[in-house]
Amino acid sequence: MTPAIASNGNSIMVVLTTGKQDRGTRATLAFSWACAGLALGKNVAVYLTMDGTIWAIQNSEQGVEVGGFEPLANYLEQFFALGGELLVCAPCSEFYCSFDRAAMRGKLRSEATLVGLATVVARTGPETTTVTF
Repeated sequence: MTPAIASNGNSIMVVLTTGKQDRGTRATLAFSWACAGLALGKNVAVYLTMDGTIWAIQNSEQGVEVGGFEPLANYLEQFFALGGELLVCAPCSEFYCSFDRAAMRGKLRSEATLVGLATVVARTGPETTTVTF
């Protein structure tokens, strides 16, 4: 069972809806934002939905580098090392065309947790900062 994010003003939910169509720019911003929150002692979850579910696949970040930022691979490594939580929209991962679920079976990151929308809604509230990329 995944631990709930505390609703004490110390939580951030980053919602990432964008895949590779912008060459990883929004993913880089989302994970850099998440790492900053974690470094400041916040409880941070990144929720991947729609095309953003592609980032739940192992090695999907390889070769993504946006000017002025570290490579996306570095942010993901830091995110997990600092205790960030990666939530993935289960229906999107299966039906939204981000990737072929059957072809990707076994290739999801071990840190990824498939969840339904109700899980995300239940974990956000007036004390949770939510940022969407």
